[in-house]
Amino acid sequence: MKHKDWSPENSKWKAALDRGLDIKPKENDNILYLGASSGTTVKQISKLTRGIVFAVENSPEMAIELVKLAEKSKNIAPIFSDARDIEFLKKSIFGKRMNILFQDIPSVDQVEILTKASTLLDSEGKILFSLKTQSISQKPSKETFEKVEKMLGERFRIISKISLEPYHKKHYFFVLRKQAY
Repeated sequence: MKHKDWSPENSKWKAALDRGLDIKPKENDNILYLGASSGTTVKQISKLTRGIVFAVENSPEMAIELVKLAEKSKNIAPIFSDARDIEFLKKSIFGKRMNILFQDIPSVDQVEILTKASTLLDSEGKILFSLKTQSISQKPSKETFEKVEKMLGERFRIISKISLEPYHKKHYFFVLRKQAY
């Protein structure tokens, strides 16, 4: 998976791929991407699937960049919204079930955001979660990691977890699945 303009220093997803995680989308996967920013990673992921990449961003400046990107790609659907507004997201994805949920939102309530958004995910779907420990807490990185890992473990099945160093200092990446009840 070589893409000249997709570097692990600029993309948590790419860093996780380069660190060995099996997170490449399947040919027809629909992806809900929370925290899409200007679309650097969205652009690359859209090339790996014929499904739709629903790119959610709440910054007007970044959303404009996503719209420009979507004009050039048939499978990118920008959504200008707060990721916490699950009802709006549900309407915006037109009832499609997501195969992959990726969250890259540095917020103290990011696990709650993920939990709500996971209701939009297919029962067999994969959850990818980027954790920027220093963006959500001033406590030591290890302490924040362990706290978030515990919260995730109570709500999801943790398939794998890795540090994204050397590409991203004090950043971690989780692959999760919904709990079977």
